[in-house]
Amino acid sequence: MGNTYESFPQFDSSNELEKQAREPLLLIARRLLAEAQALSCRIAAVNEIATAINRTLNIDEILRVVGKQAKWLLDFEHCSVYICTDTSSCRLVTLFGAPIELTATIVAEDSPLGRAMKTGQSQLIREGSPSGFLDSYASQIFVPLQSDRQVIGTINFATTQAHAYTQEDLRISYLLALQVSAAIRNASGFAQLNQLYAQLEAEKRKSEQLLLNVLPVGVADELKRTGKVKPVYYESASVLFTDFKDFTQLAEQLTPEDLVDELDYCFSCFDMLIETHKLEKLKTIGDSYMCVGGIPTPNRTHAIDAVLAALQIQAFMKWRRLEKIKNNHPYWEVRIGIHSGGLLAGAIGHNRFSYDVWGDTVNTASRMESSGISGNINISKATFELVEKFFDCEYRGRINAKNKGDIDMYLVTRLKKCFSLDPTGLLPNEDFNQLYAAIQSGRSQ
Repeated sequence: MGNTYESFPQFDSSNELEKQAREPLLLIARRLLAEAQALSCRIAAVNEIATAINRTLNIDEILRVVGKQAKWLLDFEHCSVYICTDTSSCRLVTLFGAPIELTATIVAEDSPLGRAMKTGQSQLIREGSPSGFLDSYASQIFVPLQSDRQVIGTINFATTQAHAYTQEDLRISYLLALQVSAAIRNASGFAQLNQLYAQLEAEKRKSEQLLLNVLPVGVADELKRTGKVKPVYYESASVLFTDFKDFTQLAEQLTPEDLVDELDYCFSCFDMLIETHKLEKLKTIGDSYMCVGGIPTPNRTHAIDAVLAALQIQAFMKWRRLEKIKNNHPYWEVRIGIHSGGLLAGAIGHNRFSYDVWGDTVNTASRMESSGISGNINISKATFELVEKFFDCEYRGRINAKNKGDIDMYLVTRLKKCFSLDPTGLLPNEDFNQLYAAIQSGRSQ
């Protein structure tokens, strides 16, 4: 859409206005009016395109709208946008005409596109100047796209007609480029904002996962809501301790790396087993492992859960022992102790939180482990009374425990046959599950 009024007479500025013929003046006035109206229409078209492209924050959609509506502004047989929205990737998007592949020649510094990128100045080619990728078109326009005073690309128009484009076309293209640049800047900002939100969300998930690694879900939620955790007294819970016999002596036969790997392997298996039985892991101290049933959500089956987990930890360590013997490696025997009773639980620390329990129940459970027998599960009378329906236990008598005096102790041998799915007494059967569910719901004690 070039200048179509070149046949009109030109205004003679050397003569006084009142001395010029009326008819030529009218023709000049009409020509100027028509040019003003045409320019006004093109500016209005730019505004309409601006409105359309600012309805979206997707760069591809912005470019699609430009390719579709730029024909309102000027004639072209090719329209493309070269865009670099970040320093790592640039692309050439053909909006109208045959697609063109981006090559180094296209953006070379001596090419029109390269000059527009380097200087920030529009390039108007009226006839036959090679553009590197538009050399089959006689007339070309390259207008820089700028954002925050940086050239981020160009918008390019071309037609095979020589001298097709005027300075007015260049100005209109420049106005369009301003709108496209603003839309791309907004879209890029929106994309960066979304990326930041995604990164923040990922970091939030990481921090929450780290928190859940050391605190139960409910406790972590309370800490996030209130900034602290109120200690809670539980009327009944079961504390389970494990310890490896002769750990120090056997550890001397392993390299530090092998020692840590073996502990990690065993404790990771313990983690899986106690999670299966809904126990809460509290800590490991060297070769000692501590977990609790019945917190932070109280339940009626915590002692059964703890003994079931202990049986499966015991079975795992037996299997591990056979593996070690087979490969002529040193192996550990595990001692497991369980006691049930009331305890206080809460989170302590400011920078490094720790969920922990306190009370005589914890001390007694520790004595159950230290007074136990290698490879066996040693439980107190309080725990025995909670699990005797389900498990075969052997009374050991009153055993002296450090600082506790004589305490009734029992060794758990297996699930009762009537509740066992397998000959070893390790896996519960359906009868077990029904009675367990009845106790869990309070229908049976």
